[in-house]
Amino acid sequence: MTEQHKPTVFTSHNTTSEFNSHAYAITLQNCVKIGEPTSAKALHCDILKRGSCLDLFGWNVLLNVYVKTDLMSDARKLFDEMPERSTVSYVTLIQGCAESLCYLEAIDLFVRLQREGLELNPFVFTSILKLLVSVESAELGGSVHACLYKLGHGSNAFVGTSLIDVYSACGLVDDAREAFDDIISKDMVSWTGMVTCYVENGFFEESLELFSHMRMAGLRPNNFSLVSVFKASLGLEAIDLGRSVHACALKMRYEMDPYVGAALLDLYTKFGDLEDAKLVFEEIPKCDVIPWSFMIARYSQSKRSKEAVELFCQMRQSLVLPNQFTFASVLQACGSTADLELGKQIHCNVLKVGFDSNVFVSNALIDVYSRCGKMDNSVDLFVESTNKNEVTWNTLIVGYVQLGDAEKALNLFLQMREDNVLGTEVTYTSVLCACATVAALEPGTEIHSLTIKTVYDKVITVGNALIDMYAKCGNIKDAREVFEMMSNRDVVSWNAMISGYSMHGLSGEALRIFEYMQKTKTKADKVTFVGVLSACSNTGVLDKGQAYFTSMVNDYHINPCIEHYNCMVGLLGRLGHLDRAVKLIEEMPFEPSVVIWRALLMACIVHNNVDLGKVAALHVLELEPSDDATYVLLSNMYAAARRWDNVASTRNNMKKKGVRKEPGLSWIESQGTVHYFVVGDASHPDIRLIRGMLEWLNMKTKTAGYVPNYEVLLQDVGDDEKARLLWVHSERLALAFGLIRTPFGSPIRIMKNLRICQDCHAAIKCISTVVQREIVIRDVNRFHHFRDGTCSCNDYW
Repeated sequence: MTEQHKPTVFTSHNTTSEFNSHAYAITLQNCVKIGEPTSAKALHCDILKRGSCLDLFGWNVLLNVYVKTDLMSDARKLFDEMPERSTVSYVTLIQGCAESLCYLEAIDLFVRLQREGLELNPFVFTSILKLLVSVESAELGGSVHACLYKLGHGSNAFVGTSLIDVYSACGLVDDAREAFDDIISKDMVSWTGMVTCYVENGFFEESLELFSHMRMAGLRPNNFSLVSVFKASLGLEAIDLGRSVHACALKMRYEMDPYVGAALLDLYTKFGDLEDAKLVFEEIPKCDVIPWSFMIARYSQSKRSKEAVELFCQMRQSLVLPNQFTFASVLQACGSTADLELGKQIHCNVLKVGFDSNVFVSNALIDVYSRCGKMDNSVDLFVESTNKNEVTWNTLIVGYVQLGDAEKALNLFLQMREDNVLGTEVTYTSVLCACATVAALEPGTEIHSLTIKTVYDKVITVGNALIDMYAKCGNIKDAREVFEMMSNRDVVSWNAMISGYSMHGLSGEALRIFEYMQKTKTKADKVTFVGVLSACSNTGVLDKGQAYFTSMVNDYHINPCIEHYNCMVGLLGRLGHLDRAVKLIEEMPFEPSVVIWRALLMACIVHNNVDLGKVAALHVLELEPSDDATYVLLSNMYAAARRWDNVASTRNNMKKKGVRKEPGLSWIESQGTVHYFVVGDASHPDIRLIRGMLEWLNMKTKTAGYVPNYEVLLQDVGDDEKARLLWVHSERLALAFGLIRTPFGSPIRIMKNLRICQDCHAAIKCISTVVQREIVIRDVNRFHHFRDGTCSCNDYW
């Protein structure tokens, strides 16, 4: 209060000995209007000096001053000291307590009001009903409704509207409608409250019908009723209706209203119409951070990262300060484009404005660095974070999984469990993906058990991850069980099962699943046909493969991508139709990739077509000059054709270019530990037992009729040495270890980073009969299930 006001307050009372309570009340009301609690306190002191002679109206005004200026301790003290109290006194303090979040105290005051027998007027009921919504105890509204109904307040517009809000919060839409119908003189707030109730509880058509009745009753919609109708349009997925209501808002001059503007942005962005959303954004006031943050977030979520960053820059130029949600959204855009430099600049901006401790911003920063491959920075931010939530842990786990570091992802998950942080859908999906990457079946099974305990196994994305994990860990039976137990399936569920069977060489099952899928409402996509065509390619089913390829184009209107052509080239090539495979490559609408030429090269090796194989290999090396696998395949092809000069030339080229052959590596999991083996490995602690098992297997398989295939070895050594070298291949070392360390009768699952050789394939078929065990080997291309002397691939691989 200015100096010129202060004398007026006191002079009017000091000039007369008579105490004027009404004059004091008016002056106190002025203190509320101009926000001067200090002057109000001075007046209070003057009143006390004069003997506290205010009337009840004056005391209530003074109480209201303290409540409105947020001096709740003074308000409570005054309330307790008041010589008498009325309903207004109680309502004033109840509203103050509610505003200060002192909900229990407010309820206690309502009880005291009843006990003192004071009048329960509409203001009391509106206050207590609003309080019930605030404390999320709206279910008590029925009791309050009964009380006010007896007193005849149900027809009051203020009380009725408050009842609608209470019943809406409980989802009791019919009760809300009864309360609405009981209101005699419905005002704009009542209509809007009921329209909003319908919308918030998913009764979109009813909300629109009521909105129409409101218009016919001659009421002009306000900004809040328009916002509710926009939400109804979203709920009904009726974009044309939303545009009509937009036109209505324009006619009523509400386009500049911040609530209407935000609702319009939400409407158009959720319908994917970012262009119209941009037009709305350009027209509405932008002095506040909310519309900026909203548009930046929607651009980021729609993978339009460039626009998100540009809008963020415009925002900074407009001198609007970003909030934590703005920073989180623009950092998401940086992560999507792996723009490390921009991410670092925004990180510096975050530090300057002090948002680095905000959990949303911190999580976004961790995500940026992990997407850019800077896991050390992500880990540092993770360690420094003082308010981690489940998203913080998930972000780092996902980062490790995306970079292929499954072991660290699983270790972090264990740490998360030790810190008693509950996993989410993202957590379980990510760690199951990690298990699938390294074929860690035991941890994957344990995580499956956890999902059952936490009911996340019912979530579609987790179920899909479980199918994928079991399939890639060699347990296709459990993958099918998970699939059958899913109450809801999406296209990813079907694709995972089809691809799983295809990967395991079970073409018939894969195609049966596809036929089953066609009978459902789920529509096949590109990935579905990759699995279907891969199944045909893995088993050499040419007629079906060609039929499915044609159906994909003509019936499903899916344009073939590189993966589809790869399957078809592999299918044609491995069946010996090399000319047709070449023709298909020439007819492709885009340049052939490495995988296409590699598929043709593999076919040429199988059918000893050296000249065409050389062409395919040169195309691969033209695209990937350091591809060691192609050099090895080319060398082996020349060796099989006895073209030793070409073999020597190929190996010399490898040396000149510094290309080294990737060593064969096999691994097997036992009691939670993964054991790795390379060819000729003698470093394992159990090497003596492994060698003893290999000697026993060698003896038993020879008796069973196994004959070594020395042609798979290109070394210039004698047959005895070749026989010894064959028995120290990495997959045989892993198999011997598995026979020693796994329970009798249980399946043995081995992973290999390269293609299994022909001799190991033949030997392990024989071993499966000798030891009477199922042996599952996943090589770089597919799974092989060895049982009773046969393989699931039927020797077609």
